[in-house]
Amino acid sequence: MQRISRKLSFFRRNQFLLFGAFWTLMSIFYLVSQILVEEDGTFNYFMSFGYLIIGLLYFYQNYRYGHKKGEFIEWNDTVLNYQQNFGKFYSFKLSSLINVTVTRENLIIKAQNAQGTMASLKGYSEEDIAKLRGKFDNM
Repeated sequence: MQRISRKLSFFRRNQFLLFGAFWTLMSIFYLVSQILVEEDGTFNYFMSFGYLIIGLLYFYQNYRYGHKKGEFIEWNDTVLNYQQNFGKFYSFKLSSLINVTVTRENLIIKAQNAQGTMASLKGYSEEDIAKLRGKFDNM
């Protein structure tokens, strides 16, 4: 199966870890500010607890979807697969496709019953786009 992959930037690769660290640090900040101020308010405790939950949820998302880091398009003589970064996985049988269009910036897949999709080709190399055109321009 031929495969082309998009190189992801640092932020796109580690977005869940970065947001998890940010919200966890915000939680620590609110907790420390409550301890240092010594007021009779529980607002900072609630905010600290809420931000900790948000941070832990981001870490959980990274754990759950960490294996899906990356975006790729792969194909052979019978099937065309496309996976978005941290997202949905599409698989199409080539015999059921109506049309596949490869432009400089997009891959447009038209399938029966409006099941197609459009994939951005920004970030893919020119050689990878040429491979796609070589396979799907005559469809």
